[in-house]
Amino acid sequence: MKRIKLLIDIYVKGSIHVALSVFSMSALSLLSLNKMISEPSLLIIFFASYVYYNLIKFAPLGFKGTNQPTLFWIWLKLSTLLSLLILLYLVKDLSKDSWFVLALSSFFGVLYVQKELLPISRENGWIKAFLVSLVWALITAVLPFTFLHEDWFSLEIILLFVSHFFLVLALLVPFEIRDMSVDKLTLPNLAQQLGVRKIKWVGYLSLILSIILWMSATDLGVYYQLAYFIFYLITAALIARARIDRPQSYTSLWVEAIPIFLLISVWVLGFL
Repeated sequence: MKRIKLLIDIYVKGSIHVALSVFSMSALSLLSLNKMISEPSLLIIFFASYVYYNLIKFAPLGFKGTNQPTLFWIWLKLSTLLSLLILLYLVKDLSKDSWFVLALSSFFGVLYVQKELLPISRENGWIKAFLVSLVWALITAVLPFTFLHEDWFSLEIILLFVSHFFLVLALLVPFEIRDMSVDKLTLPNLAQQLGVRKIKWVGYLSLILSIILWMSATDLGVYYQLAYFIFYLITAALIARARIDRPQSYTSLWVEAIPIFLLISVWVLGFL
């Protein structure tokens, strides 16, 4: 049982799950516009996400602690270092456009964690949600298209970018509700400011806007649209069932799994 818990912790708390979620949303962007890129290019997104999340979560702790066994921290240190080396190798031939989007995303990502730089970090509840949604949208809906070495500043990509922004904002709602009792920000988080009922409606509205924008940007078959609708409905259900006392696995495992399961569903439909 301890080994199973360790494996789950390595997968979820060790940022593999969230990195897969970012990877999945990026792949979905390309599939939505019928584009294909090489696997190494998409791996850049996975490894960049994995390194970033491990650094912001565990670097301040020195990659050590008493709440996890030693094996967890050994794995975390080695896997983060190896991922960083792989990432540095993969990005060496990136285009200027890719570097620009990566730099812009990194800039906003640093603002999110460093409140000393500017008063618009995650210490501000509204800016916290905005920055997370912005960075995810840049990485998942813009960066993949810069790997194609063609015009990536098109109306379809802009619509997809805004669609992902609202989808991530909706996915953040259960996290905001869960953190109501622990977030001690300079300005309260969205759920603390609006209340549980109103923040859920923000999530529902964000999902509606996201699916409308996604359909405006894409021209996929009815089965793909149906898959998206089903998972948007599942996301709405997860928002509806969100509570302050939900276990962390509710958000960190199931909510973050939405893009992963959606990608699997779309991938399977491609073989039908």
